[in-house]
Amino acid sequence: TTRGGSRCLVVEHAYHGHTSAVIGLSPYKFDHRSFGGRGQPEWVTKCPAPDLFRGPHRGADAGRRYAEAVAEACAAEGEGGVCAFFIESGMSVAGVLLPPAGYLASCYEAVRAAGGVCVADEVQTGLGRFGTCWWGFEQQGVVPDIVTMGKPMGNGMPLAAVVATRRVSDAFAAGPEYFNTFGGNPVCAAAGLAVLEAIERDGLRANAAATGQWLRAALQALRAEEASHGAVVGDVRGAGLFIGVEFVRERASREPAAAETSWLCSRLKDEHRILTSIDGPHDNVLVIKPPLCFSRSDAEQLVHALRSELVGMRGADLAGVTATPT
Repeated sequence: TTRGGSRCLVVEHAYHGHTSAVIGLSPYKFDHRSFGGRGQPEWVTKCPAPDLFRGPHRGADAGRRYAEAVAEACAAEGEGGVCAFFIESGMSVAGVLLPPAGYLASCYEAVRAAGGVCVADEVQTGLGRFGTCWWGFEQQGVVPDIVTMGKPMGNGMPLAAVVATRRVSDAFAAGPEYFNTFGGNPVCAAAGLAVLEAIERDGLRANAAATGQWLRAALQALRAEEASHGAVVGDVRGAGLFIGVEFVRERASREPAAAETSWLCSRLKDEHRILTSIDGPHDNVLVIKPPLCFSRSDAEQLVHALRSELVGMRGADLAGVTATPT
């Protein structure tokens, strides 16, 4: 920390990586039953995930009301007691959740007032996936103190980066000398530059915005086919090519349709060669995060396949369906 605080704030179901340090910041990991309730570090506070579909706050004031929990956590630590607030700009493991309007601005204000820094995890959402912007946090009109980015930078090559404000980097430089034998190499750096050039040259952000907008509208239309097979589609959400489809057994109760989601995910792979994944605390959110070159034609193929499998699922025996590992 740059100011001496030790308390880190995260949101429920967050996932920030596999090293021991970031597992401690990832409720998705440390809340796993294998930890026996002892996984959460004492220096970490969990705040409610800003879930507009299942959470307690779903109205126009949801951003402010969810941010109140972060402000209360800051107040509990007192002035200077907070080290940092970590959040994914789009929460994939939590079920493809996007922060509601005003949420990050309110959270950042409270965290900074308590002496902490604000960290935006852009590993999954950065580099144009939202389409309208390079970084997910831009949708909220905020500027983080630290931004982390990873695998999409190298498009398959091992590459990651951390970007920080001058104040943060100066504080880091004032500490013990840092060096890393494997901290970089010319080949991966060239790959990263090529990725940035391709995003701009090939108009991939614009494609993500246009294709994603069409795909979400098509999925919403599928949801509207309630009388036939769309009733299990509880919610469609996301931005650009970061899309989640939440499946439910009954819309009024929002009972999670975990087996149905696993069945659909497997059928899309086995019968149509379409790869999706499953996320969310109830394992009932089908996640669509294709390459940014994913086209309108590709999106049409996906919707056609999903409609076909939804129709087929009505007569399928799901009793033996197990969770699909993704």
